[in-house]
Amino acid sequence: MTNTRNSPFISISPTTFIKKQQLPTIMTSQNSFADLGLKKELLVILKRLKFKNPLEVQTSVIPCAKQGKNIVLTSQTGSGKTLAYSLGFIDKINKKLGIQMIILLPTRELAIQVGKEIKKICDPLNLNTGVIYGGRDIGGDHKTLKKKLHILIGTPGRIVQHVNEKNIKVGDTKLIVYDESDQMFDHGFARECAYMKTRISKNAQIILASATMTDKVKEFIDHIIPDYEIVDLGIRVPKNIVQEKVFCEKLEKNDLIMTLFNKTGFKRALIFCNTKIKSYNIADFFQNKKLNAKSLNSDLDQNQRIQHLNLFKEGKIKILVTTDIAARGLDIKNVDIVINYDVPTRDEFYIHRVGRTGRLDKKGYALTLICPEDIDRFDNIEFDYELKVKEIKKEGI
Repeated sequence: MTNTRNSPFISISPTTFIKKQQLPTIMTSQNSFADLGLKKELLVILKRLKFKNPLEVQTSVIPCAKQGKNIVLTSQTGSGKTLAYSLGFIDKINKKLGIQMIILLPTRELAIQVGKEIKKICDPLNLNTGVIYGGRDIGGDHKTLKKKLHILIGTPGRIVQHVNEKNIKVGDTKLIVYDESDQMFDHGFARECAYMKTRISKNAQIILASATMTDKVKEFIDHIIPDYEIVDLGIRVPKNIVQEKVFCEKLEKNDLIMTLFNKTGFKRALIFCNTKIKSYNIADFFQNKKLNAKSLNSDLDQNQRIQHLNLFKEGKIKILVTTDIAARGLDIKNVDIVINYDVPTRDEFYIHRVGRTGRLDKKGYALTLICPEDIDRFDNIEFDYELKVKEIKKEGI
């Protein structure tokens, strides 16, 4: 297997690094998918799947993607970007060729989720999609790769492994998508992502999506992506999410949340904390209070994580207590309440956590519990993201 870890980015010919001109953000006024120039077959599928009108990210990205432009996209979580970048390319796919679109994601959960979303669009068109990711037996990948795939979705390390072992050919790839890039690069996948750019078609289109524009993301863009359109839909918390904060002591947190739950007819609540041990303890507390609760953290194996997520999605458990592993990208519908049991350790995690509620313009609610030692850190979050989080008194919960 080729070593991709000796330097921050794969060695690429200097001529590859074209000076980039940051083009203006594209803003469109279309209010239907038909206005975006999609083919009739896609419009029929979208109608069948009950997609009525395009969201802002879709009206902004699809026209650019159809024109083959490179795109750097920043948008809040739950914005509908998966549909945006896939619809802009799918009707260009030649069924006679092999893999023409590769989507790289930081985690297996995200890869599985995105794979399911795109499969719904592609199956009626007789386009083959495949998902491969680390953490599972390699035999599962071989079974997936036996098909003639048109779109490949997966984690960077596993895809690079199969490319280097010649299990897949990617020379026909005309679009590569780096999704959830800030998380992907935080996980150390920048080298693999850069390497994949050198293995696909020389003139392949690039779409990079990121909720936050971190230094690692900026460096990657500067080194890897030629002239690109910027579609900046912001990372602010949507207006449909009510944000509140309460100042309290550590030992008061469980009782405060219990009071909130007793007053609220909630269906699903996500509680975020900063350590794995704490996630177990909090889940046990609410389980003992006769509220169905499970924990979600990186100590759980893949099957356990998927099981807990599915139980939560299906409404069989009402409370999921998680570390930041679940704060990114996972599509969990109808989360009524997000509670920051701990102020996040990194400012951008607040945006990702709160974005789990209020998905696709539905109403949402987020409450942050702030101990004395966390006041400065939360003040920084409010300042950095220009947030106005309403303070409520403990007695008002």
